[in-house]
Amino acid sequence: MKHLDGKRALITGAGGALGRASSLMFAREGASVAVIDINRDAADETVRLLTEQGGTAVAIVADVSVEAEVKHAVTETVDALGGLDVLFNNAGIMPHQDESFLDGDLELWKFITGINVHGTMLCSKYAVPHIAAAGGGAVVNMSSFLAVTGTTYPQDGYAASKGAISSMTRSMAVQLGPKNIRVNAMAPGPILTAHVEKFFPDPEARRIRLARVPLGRFGAPDDAAGLACFLASDAASWITGQVIELDGGISNNYL
Repeated sequence: MKHLDGKRALITGAGGALGRASSLMFAREGASVAVIDINRDAADETVRLLTEQGGTAVAIVADVSVEAEVKHAVTETVDALGGLDVLFNNAGIMPHQDESFLDGDLELWKFITGINVHGTMLCSKYAVPHIAAAGGGAVVNMSSFLAVTGTTYPQDGYAASKGAISSMTRSMAVQLGPKNIRVNAMAPGPILTAHVEKFFPDPEARRIRLARVPLGRFGAPDDAAGLACFLASDAASWITGQVIELDGGISNNYL
């Protein structure tokens, strides 16, 4: 039996590396998927890959920081899939120019917060009533290990936004438990995508980061997809309000 048989899932940021890997894995595990992304071509490509493997999906374009677009995207999702059981708030940004708060650019911080925090809130605001109407389900939020550990390579705007998501996850879980809706967050460490590789400007910077990972490798998009899939499934039926670190052990390592 597939872990997500019959589930109807909305995945934001599904045109990016982690969102695409998650969409494909959700589909392989039996879910029908609404692929939400701000980039039409990226969303369409995810749907193409998903349908090629025999899955069911719909591509929807939306900016998660714009309330009207989120409301419309959720309505489109429910109309296309016939309801909603799972929301994966994956969409987010991690700008390379985000560094220390000492050099913080207020407009950049507002931009990061608008997508990462407000986007998570807005998608949840409009999706959760449909999940409740379906009899319950799951919300998975995307936090980061930077929400729980400091770093000598600061990304303070991003870290602050992910700390807010972790806190919101716990509050959501308490409120939504009586509606049979579980809410958890995943807090990945360095997952090697083209975007993340740019944070390692030279071999020595990469070596220093990797030396802190006890399992000896950076994460892969499928590592994140696997945890999201588990948290969305009935196998996690007694797990809620948790922020689960997915980092190869890096947050435990004092080097």
